[in-house]
Amino acid sequence: MLTRPDDNGVGPCVDERGAAGERAGADAVVSIHADGSAPAHRGFHVAYADPPLNAAQSGPARGLAAALRDGLRDGGFAVSDYIGRAGLSPRADLAGLNLSTRPAALVECANMRNLREAALVSSPDGRARYAAAIAAGILAFLGR
Repeated sequence: MLTRPDDNGVGPCVDERGAAGERAGADAVVSIHADGSAPAHRGFHVAYADPPLNAAQSGPARGLAAALRDGLRDGGFAVSDYIGRAGLSPRADLAGLNLSTRPAALVECANMRNLREAALVSSPDGRARYAAAIAAGILAFLGR
């Protein structure tokens, strides 16, 4: 299930995004983004709610985040050199994660101010690589 039909404008409010997984009966909620840091920074990171505010955010969300990190790393993507640790970024300030009652993680695929990463994310082949790596992480989390 997608919470927005395309890349135009902004998505629904964070409270709607936080509730989307519950409404869909989702086993996992993955929010896919690309951030903007200093141009010299590079790499992906996966955010999860910390401290956890419910049972889904404790063990399950952390497991989802680790599986996504492993999928991206195994897919040949470098972990972030500017935020988080070993590709994981515990966050207390992301409402979409904090409001989720399902295991949820937010993937920041790349730094869009880094020209090399922006080119990769913007290319059809690059997006296909990211999609395959994220899908591998989700499937690993689901035990498939």
